[in-house]
Amino acid sequence: MTRVSRMVLIALMVALVSPLWAADAAPAMKEWTIAVFLNADNNLDPFGVEDQQEMAKIGSNDWLNIVTLIDRERGPACYNYIEKGKITKVKDMGELDMGDYKLFIEFAKYVVANYPAKRYVFTLWNHGSGWKLGNQSPITRGISYDDSSNNHITTNQLAVALREIKKVIGHNVDILNFDACLMQMAEVVYACKDSVDYIVASEEVEPGKGTPYDDVLATLAKTSTAESFAKTWTNTFVKSYSGGSQGNEDCTQSAIKVAAMTPVFDAMNGLAKATMSGKYSAEYKAALQKVQSFSYPENIDLIHLAALLKGAIKDEAIKTACDKVTAACNAAIVANGNNGYSMKNAKGLAVYLPSDFSAENGYTALDFCKSNLWDDMIADLYKKSKAAELVSSVENGDLSALRGYVAGSKDSADVKKFVVQELNFRLHSEGGLEESLKSEASALVLELNN
Repeated sequence: MTRVSRMVLIALMVALVSPLWAADAAPAMKEWTIAVFLNADNNLDPFGVEDQQEMAKIGSNDWLNIVTLIDRERGPACYNYIEKGKITKVKDMGELDMGDYKLFIEFAKYVVANYPAKRYVFTLWNHGSGWKLGNQSPITRGISYDDSSNNHITTNQLAVALREIKKVIGHNVDILNFDACLMQMAEVVYACKDSVDYIVASEEVEPGKGTPYDDVLATLAKTSTAESFAKTWTNTFVKSYSGGSQGNEDCTQSAIKVAAMTPVFDAMNGLAKATMSGKYSAEYKAALQKVQSFSYPENIDLIHLAALLKGAIKDEAIKTACDKVTAACNAAIVANGNNGYSMKNAKGLAVYLPSDFSAENGYTALDFCKSNLWDDMIADLYKKSKAAELVSSVENGDLSALRGYVAGSKDSADVKKFVVQELNFRLHSEGGLEESLKSEASALVLELNN
């Protein structure tokens, strides 16, 4: 074989093999990847299709990837890569359980391997309902409800998933967006505290159309920081529902700097301690009649609550604690917006506080509750409220409430012990009670104490 022939043969072999080399080449690193875990396997399906079309109005470019994993209602799931005017199916996935937090982790692995970027936005797109654990009625709180599997991602599972995703990325998720209802809560933010830099979400139910992706993505530049994009996202969302592209609907949206939330949790603990040092259940009940609440009325705005408590309680420790809560929240909330009179006191961060102080099953199992005192405060308010209610009825000469409580209460031993203590104190104080009433009440208290 001549030298020329050998060179021709080598050139031919290179030509044949080089496409394989190109196929194996690592994908280019871009500045941003927007990755949407789009669970439309429910009644939101039409909005999922519409939102991808909105994304395609902007599209990927040489510094931006836009990728979705969409699971349709009664249909198969697929990965889509979204370019300007074009939605390309990249990979068929068949039927998936989008309510499985492990799938969210696998989604992140796929995104990072195929669409690497310096900064990542992960969106959880679906119904949302805040903190609550699964398999409980009447409300099962969490996110990413899959109607085919009847499964969803709980708050504690979300924390596990985000820790794993952080390992995959090699750093915190730059922005975590909940394109879902009722997710901007202290309990949910706590689940993200070690794995996310910024959270963009809503305290209230989101309108059905959710995020206006074309409007929001138009505010993203190659040189944007996570904080600047979180801010423009928040402001653009609210503007779009204030006579903008989405019409006119009440909404809330806020952006939280997660690293700044530690002082918020500390301040909440300070307020809890100050509250538990006294008897303030009546003042809390009055505040909860006025506080900004949301579609779940036990979800209330934390800053507005602090303002109401500061104005209602004279104790200086409470006032100081409320000031600290407000200051810490304002430092952590880098952007906040709302529209409509009904949302005027939505300041950017909700928290769970039921008006009857009776926490739902599962609340204390949250990581948030295991590390903070908010649930202890709720329990303390409950027992002091219950004792005050029973003492008041006895003072008014009515023993029916006490009889009913003794006969059927399922309260814990700790609550009953406090009720007995408060009733005994009143029964053995001078004046105001008839002897016959006092005698029967004492017998009921004795029965409750046994």
